[in-house]
Amino acid sequence: MALSQERSACLGLWVLLLLGAGMEEVVEGCSCHPAHPQQLFCSAEIVIRAKISGEKIVSPSNSSSPYMKMIQYEIKMIKMFKGFNKAKDIQYVYTPVFSSLCGVKLDSNNKAGYLLSGSMWSDGRISIGQCDLVESWDNLSLSQKKNLNYRYQMGCECRVNQHLLHSAVCINRRTRVLVDGLAAG
Repeated sequence: MALSQERSACLGLWVLLLLGAGMEEVVEGCSCHPAHPQQLFCSAEIVIRAKISGEKIVSPSNSSSPYMKMIQYEIKMIKMFKGFNKAKDIQYVYTPVFSSLCGVKLDSNNKAGYLLSGSMWSDGRISIGQCDLVESWDNLSLSQKKNLNYRYQMGCECRVNQHLLHSAVCINRRTRVLVDGLAAG
């Protein structure tokens, strides 16, 4: 009898362990690998500076699921850094309503300025999320702002070492680019 109870307890522990391991991804939701701003710049289809002027919740016409709802941010584009061949004038960007689906919350009340990167859907809409470069313009350093114009694009052939995210040096065939913008040669 004691052996049976011991087996039951052991089996129960294994079931809990397996369920816990399987639920990790569900509970964790959105997760992004750490990335240097230049990596995020290079992997994005579109990179812009914009002010947020409004927001509303929208859902696809073919879905009533709350998980399909998106926040449509109305923006005033100030400058485009990447994506000239994809979009000329961007008026809206979209993000999932839920942060667990990588949605981002932007301040639309104060017409805050942001650096936004994202991808373009087949219908031409721009999608942004937690794994993209979404940063308040005021939080960017002067060197990051300067690097958006040329250096980040020049260094897209490079790979940034994940262990050196804040001081990564990249060497390509023609030029040495310090991707965090402190120096270039």
